[in-house]
Amino acid sequence: MSGAVAGRGTDAGWWSVVGKTIALQWAVILILAAAAWPLSGIAGAVSLVLGGAAVAFPNTLLALWLTIRVQRVGSLTTAALLFGELLKLGLTLALLALFVAKFRHTVVWLALIIGVVGALKAQWLALWVTRKG
Repeated sequence: MSGAVAGRGTDAGWWSVVGKTIALQWAVILILAAAAWPLSGIAGAVSLVLGGAAVAFPNTLLALWLTIRVQRVGSLTTAALLFGELLKLGLTLALLALFVAKFRHTVVWLALIIGVVGALKAQWLALWVTRKG
């Protein structure tokens, strides 16, 4: 299949890597929030979780959508990946805007940014954690 990225034969390995990556991303956010709590209080911890969730939630949805697509169709095309990434980026920006608008009086900006960066860097950490041998 032209442009195919993954096929049915990789379902178990696919889910193992994707599941670990998503779990690691959420774990990093929660660990950072726990560390932020004593330093900046509940507002800092909540801001950090919101910033991280604005990145991790769309990633989780994309992973689920791609996993379902692999199981139903049997492969992923480059177009499907690009479309998914575009939707993920849009949802990330929308969530950040929503969180800032909703909590504008209590948001701790540094914590929010650390949450975003932590969630993004957790994906790089996942490359090391999920590598084989």
